[in-house]
Amino acid sequence: MVEVKKQKKFLKKEEKYHRINSGVPGFDSLIEGGFESESINLVVGGSGSGKTIFALQFLLEGVKKGESVLYVTFEEKKSEFYNNMKILGWDLEKLENSGKFFFLEYSPEKVKVTLEEGGGTIESLVLKNKVKRLVIDSITSFSFLFEGDFSKKQANLGLFDVINKWDCTTLLTVQSDPSKKESSQTIDFEVDGIINLYFNRIGKKRQRVLEILKMRGTNHSKEMHAFEIKKGGITVKKGAVKKSD
Repeated sequence: MVEVKKQKKFLKKEEKYHRINSGVPGFDSLIEGGFESESINLVVGGSGSGKTIFALQFLLEGVKKGESVLYVTFEEKKSEFYNNMKILGWDLEKLENSGKFFFLEYSPEKVKVTLEEGGGTIESLVLKNKVKRLVIDSITSFSFLFEGDFSKKQANLGLFDVINKWDCTTLLTVQSDPSKKESSQTIDFEVDGIINLYFNRIGKKRQRVLEILKMRGTNHSKEMHAFEIKKGGITVKKGAVKKSD
């Protein structure tokens, strides 16, 4: 009888899942139409790889659909960030005034307190405004508060437990060099999806490439795909990157 109840609960959970558009042209076709709703996904890459832009496009897509979204940053000053995004054609101040886009400057230490309190300021914002899309940029700063892989993993799991209560679809950026397979290893098995962004030098030029390393419950692309950043954000190019590229 207990087993039957567990199966019913599982089926009920599965029924509510649907795909959430990323807002990144050319990307959703690589992951069967988008992220699973209420999933937690990592966007991993080095400096200048496009992590923040990718994550922001995800939020802007939510605003277009009438959803409330929240951007939490540990590293960016609001005025500077808003000015930088104007270069890509995004007026975040106008979006914020619409009552759908929320921006929160936060410190990693406050997130630590959030875990101890079981929610805190972020939870209040999420629940009050019925936030459906959440970005935390970047979780690397939070991880630096803890020493050793075990402590980092426990802290990240605690954060995931809190996020899972909010019924959001979440992107967490991770400052790393994917080619060295660093930084995200302590949480790779815990998240639903991992997207690696590369900005590699090929000869005298650099090329932007992404790969979907993991996407739970999804028959995702196993190829490397080139992308570009222009006004309007990231666009993933059609087809896989050829070995000679």
